[in-house]
Order: sequence, then structure tokens, then C-alpha cells
Amino acid sequence: MMRCPTLDELPTPDEGRSGWPWTEGGPQLPAAMPDGQPWPVLAVVTPSFNQATFLEETIRSVLLQGYPNLEYMVVDGGSGDGSVAIIQKYQRWLSWWVSEEDRGQADAINKGLARASGELFNWINSDDVLQPGALATVAQAMRGDIDAFGGGGLVVEGVGEPVPRRCRRIAAKNIIRGDLGVQMLQPAIWLRRENVLRCGGPDSAFHYYFDVEMYLRYLALFPRVGYGPAVLAAFRVHPASKTVTRPEAFFTEYRRALEKVSRLQGFEALRTPCRRRLQELDRHRAVARVLADGGTANWRRAARLLALALHHPRPRMLRISAAAVRRLLRNQPWITQDHPG
Repeated sequence: MMRCPTLDELPTPDEGRSGWPWTEGGPQLPAAMPDGQPWPVLAVVTPSFNQATFLEETIRSVLLQGYPNLEYMVVDGGSGDGSVAIIQKYQRWLSWWVSEEDRGQADAINKGLARASGELFNWINSDDVLQPGALATVAQAMRGDIDAFGGGGLVVEGVGEPVPRRCRRIAAKNIIRGDLGVQMLQPAIWLRRENVLRCGGPDSAFHYYFDVEMYLRYLALFPRVGYGPAVLAAFRVHPASKTVTRPEAFFTEYRRALEKVSRLQGFEALRTPCRRRLQELDRHRAVARVLADGGTANWRRAARLLALALHHPRPRMLRISAAAVRRLLRNQPWITQDHPG
């Protein structure tokens, strides 16, 4: 554990870099919280692979928090793009770092998690940025009787204006159902480290949906979530982002996550919601095939949609079929890429 360095202690940024976290740093916090209690140890892991373009900004945004009790680890997957040189430039302020081949992002996070001792935990991806004062906000917010904390964040895409988002309605069953009111921004969601370990941590068999799959297990056991408006992090969307390059992989792992959780011992309360959501996803795909069959007469396709509606006629399932009939009558395509939440 260490106190965060000041701006003057860190390496001078390259010419042309300005603002947070290059030429601006957060204020140094006092040794104790306002009530005299010590600041909790915050454990932060940055998993990275060939992200030299963004990595230094991420590291500086964590180190310049002015926080008195930080445990910060960088886990690199054996990058060959200059990332290691960046890590070495800041290694004296890191609790631990490594650069070696791994099995993906979740595996990298687990390596850091295994070495962490902090009370509160999160990972900050190497293309995301913490905002000033984020760690102090988290430490004070999680002093209460909550299991997780969701703050605000910014979604940054290209040169456009950042889009503000706030975490809300984060609950296992809401996520499973794909409720539209759910909003999650991973770098703005903080957890208790011991609870992460107790729920099993990130599953390294997942590469695209591992965070939400873990949230399902975590929230099933530890459901108390607190919220706050403070902007904790900026989530960067760029051409190389997994969310941009592999949307179909996210959907595939979404289904895998539901199938896995529906079979897990100790998570029986999620079994029925998972199985129902899988049925809804199957209904989505079935109506998509019907609407895409332009060689079949409309009345025949309408009959097939009616038959689908009579199979598992639950209200949510009937709404899917009703929407499909409306699209058939209007000659509109079906949205085949279902979204998990």
C-alpha cells in the first residue's frame, strides 16, 4: 500500500499533453478521513495488452488521485508495442506488475486479484481513465452497509462530446431480464474484494462478457448496491474496442453466461429468470427467421407468428410476438442482434 504521488513526483509528460492527468493532478488527501478513521485500502488492477496508445494516461489517472492508501497493479499480457517501457517508467509507484502471456482480460484481472489485499476492489482497463477524486468518493460512499457502489461515468467516442451515464437498477434479475432501466458502466462499479472472491471472481473462460457474468453471481449473493452522481471514470470507445469489433461475440457469451448461471449450485434463485430469458432470446431469433423469409406469403408468416405466440404465452413473450406481427404488417425487418441490457 502507498500514498499516491504528486504531479511533480511523476515523470514529465510528452510535449503536447495537457490537462488531467498530464499537467493536472488531484489534491493530496489528509492521512485520515474527516471523522478520523483511516482510509480503506483500495485495490485497483489494470489489465492490458498492446494498449500503449492509452496505457500511460490510465496509469497516471490512478496514481494522481491523491489517495493515501492505494494498492495498484498493472497486469500486461506480454505486449510488444512499447507498453512494458511505459509500465517500467511508473513501476516505483506500483504494488506489483508483470508482463507475460495470459488467457485474456479476466485471467489478467484474476492475477492481480490474487495478490490484492485491499478492502475495496475494481479494475480499470488500459483504455479507460479515472476522474479526479474518484477514489475518495468510492471510499466514503462504501463506508455504509452496502455491497457495491455504482457512480457516474462518461462514454468517450472519437472527438465527440463525452456522453454522461449513471449506474442504476443494478440487480441480478434486472440484468438477466434485459430491463431497459439498467445502466452499468464497469469502471464506475466498485465491489468488496472479499465478496468478489466468495462469488468466484471473473471467469477466465469468458473474454467479452466476463464482467457482467461475474456481476450476476456477485449480486445474487451480495445484492445491496448504493448509487451516487459523482463521475468516477471515462469509458473510451474506439475502433479497436472489443465492444466495437466483436458485438456478435458479446451476444454469444451473453447466452453462455445465462446457461452457466442457470446451472450453478448455490444460485438457484436465478435459475428461473435465466431460463426464461433464454426462451425469450430463442423467440427473438425465431421471429427474425419468420420475418426474413420473404419468399413466404404474409398470411403464412402471420400464422407461424401466431403459433410461436401460443408456445410459452407469457406476457413478455407475447409482447415479442406482437411486435413481430406489427413489423410484418409494416414490412419492417426484425432486429436480430438482441441486447443483454
